Amino acid sequence: MLEGYNRMIGLLDSAQKRRGMLAICMMFVTGALDLAGVASILPFLAVLGNPDVIQTQPLLSSTYNALGYTDSAAFLRFLGVVVFVMVLTSIAVRALTFYLMVRFSRGVVLTLANRMLAHYLSQSYEWFLGRHSADLSKTVLAEVNQVVSHSISPAMRLIANAIVAILLLGLLLWLEPVGAVMTAFIIGGLFGATYAFLRKRLLAIGQDRKLAVRERFQITQEALGGIKEVKLLGLEQSYEDRFLGPSRRLARHQASLALVGEMPRYVMEALAFGGILLFILWVLWSNNGALEAVLPTIGAFAFAGLKLMPTLQGLFRDIAQIRFGRAALDELYDELQSAHAGDRRTGPRVAPMGLDREIRLEAVSYQYPGSDRTAIQDLSLSIPAKTSCGFVGSTGAGKTTVIDILLGLLRPSDGALLVDGVEITRDNMDAWQNTIGYVPQTIYLTDDTIAGNIAFGVPADEVDRKIVAKVGKLAKLDEFVDKLPDGYDSVIGESGVRLSGGQRQRIGIARALYRDPAVIVFDEAMSALDTVTERAVLEAIDALQGEKTILTITHRLSTIIHCDQIYMMKDGQVVGHGSYDELIDQNSGFRALAEAAE
Repeated sequence: MLEGYNRMIGLLDSAQKRRGMLAICMMFVTGALDLAGVASILPFLAVLGNPDVIQTQPLLSSTYNALGYTDSAAFLRFLGVVVFVMVLTSIAVRALTFYLMVRFSRGVVLTLANRMLAHYLSQSYEWFLGRHSADLSKTVLAEVNQVVSHSISPAMRLIANAIVAILLLGLLLWLEPVGAVMTAFIIGGLFGATYAFLRKRLLAIGQDRKLAVRERFQITQEALGGIKEVKLLGLEQSYEDRFLGPSRRLARHQASLALVGEMPRYVMEALAFGGILLFILWVLWSNNGALEAVLPTIGAFAFAGLKLMPTLQGLFRDIAQIRFGRAALDELYDELQSAHAGDRRTGPRVAPMGLDREIRLEAVSYQYPGSDRTAIQDLSLSIPAKTSCGFVGSTGAGKTTVIDILLGLLRPSDGALLVDGVEITRDNMDAWQNTIGYVPQTIYLTDDTIAGNIAFGVPADEVDRKIVAKVGKLAKLDEFVDKLPDGYDSVIGESGVRLSGGQRQRIGIARALYRDPAVIVFDEAMSALDTVTERAVLEAIDALQGEKTILTITHRLSTIIHCDQIYMMKDGQVVGHGSYDELIDQNSGFRALAEAAE
């Protein structure tokens, strides 16, 4: 339990720790007022049972005389009002404390979710290669809330309920030591035995809940992300059935937690009823049946029991929830402890470093984490500025790895990437990446306007419409945009569902050009296009020749016929280099690729 509290504290920043301390202080105040509320009923019941006690009890007598009372009935009404005011005050402070705790917990959800997203965004591209996006989404969108609702919030309530329970039991111990000890022993023993019996089960279902949530996110992402294939292949029922399994497990575990949290309540109600009867009989017997003498004690015990039973029930429920949520807490804590901000961009956008002479790879090697083979081995090449360069080869040849190294997404295990003779390191990586425009095979489009997608990531009120129109024309995008009623303000739908493949690719090219990069990388950008659309996109690329440094990775040789130079790769090595015509004449492997493409 203490380790769990340490981990929860470790998740909070300094401001949240201060708010948490304020909430705990309010809990102490609430506990003190609950104690005062129970204690205030003692004189009321004492006077109610025997008005003569006003004269025999010093505190009551001095209060009676100081307030000028002459009638015990009027004084009794005064004591009743005091009890009522104390109870109302206690309720009001409890409500305020509850509000502070809710504000605190919701603030933690907001902060932790932002921290988790920032943590993920700060990781290197290489880190994402071994992660599932559904798992990352689950942590940000679901597990953070799980940790707060089933770890941090119950931990705060546990402190509050423990304070109230200790103060009330202390009062009862002062009033009737034997009865208080018996009450604490019976109730504490029952709760302790129940928790010991369920402890391992709670941890197990908490761990399986985490797995069930992960499976639900993954299945949902697959089904909705591949909706075209799902509809075409008639896989709706299959995905529904797959989703149902983890959903049932999740519902069963949540129901189990709710049942466990309420389980001792029904036994305690029976024990409390019988115990109160036995306690009354025992107190009467020990005081020779004098009801007026024991009425305050009995009333205090009854009133304290009214507050103590839900408090103890809450204690058990909170402990059960903390145990249930431990798996999610450990995962979130361990994830944040492993955080590093090496690849996180902060502050204003760094000015591009530009490209005047050449890009060079010198004796570069790279091996993917967990792999037993080297993807790139001792590779050297040179790309002059404002020329076009193509990379070809079969699957697994190393083309994508080379491009990712040139993009700065992967860092060489050995060797160096140099731009105009300057080695690209962590210190100047932002400036280099701001020099690059990137066009992937699948263009990510948001449910926004064409202009918004071209200026991807730029706030709507900061989009430069002149640049949008300029790059749209360069990418041959204006040919169809001018025919739309709203032009560049036309909304294209999620993932560009209202656009053709060629139109999406041209938006990708315009996006790459929006920030006027010196280098543009086409990563299999034409592999999914038909011949007519490919020709239109190539025309857009040809318009950039001589103005930009163009790097193209492709399986389709038709896209690199006009490149100034081509590197043919195999098994992480360059096995051919030259123009298209030179490779056709001199390289049998390249010639075979060209013949196969005809």
